[in-house]
Amino acid sequence: MLKRKYRLTKNGSFSYIYAHGTRVSEKKIRLNYVSAGSGVHVGFSVSNKIGKAVVRNKLKRRMRAVMEGYCPRLRPCQAVFVAAPGAAELCYGEIEAQMTSCLVRAGLIGERQ
Repeated sequence: MLKRKYRLTKNGSFSYIYAHGTRVSEKKIRLNYVSAGSGVHVGFSVSNKIGKAVVRNKLKRRMRAVMEGYCPRLRPCQAVFVAAPGAAELCYGEIEAQMTSCLVRAGLIGERQ
């Protein structure tokens, strides 16, 4: 589970990142982020277009599991991962690959080791 200190929870924070952030996209997952003074905060957004609650929650759990290992190594930022329709059909490995690619392309983390 993603630690509390890494979570982005306030609606205003999500809105700020959407309005002022930089976007990096992969096929089914998009990353919106802004640089921060200190700390890493990550949020996840999965639309009702993805499926019913069970499907959306499963996708969010998988995305959180991927980020759990990366958060301590990220540059200070606030980030939101947004799942596009069709993301629920991705397996864990594909989700991890797309999220890692977004982080590398954004310059928030180095190449995967």
